[in-house]
Amino acid sequence: MSHEELQEAEVGLPAPTMDMHRAISALIEDLSALDVNNQRFEACTDPELRRLLAHRCDTARKQVAMALEWLRRRDVKMDKEMKEALFKAGPIVAPFHYE
Repeated sequence: MSHEELQEAEVGLPAPTMDMHRAISALIEDLSALDVNNQRFEACTDPELRRLLAHRCDTARKQVAMALEWLRRRDVKMDKEMKEALFKAGPIVAPFHYE
C-alpha cells in the first residue's frame, strides 16, 4: 500500500520520524477499515451480522481517535491545528480564511 512506503531511506530517518510514519500508516488503515465496515453495515440485512459490523465500526472509530491523539501529543503544529479546528460550533472552514 502506498501509505506504507517511505519516501526517504529508512536509515536516514530518525526514530521519531519513523514512529510518526507508523502512526500515520496505522491511522490510514483504521480509517479504511471504518469505511469498509460501514459500507458492509449499510448493505447488510441480517440483524445479527449488522450488530457484529456495528461493533467493528465502533472499534475502528476508537482506534482512529487513539491514533489522532497520539499524533496530536507528538506534533506541536498538529496539536495547534486540532485545538483550533475541532469541537467547535459553526462553519468548519470559516475560521481558517482560505483564499
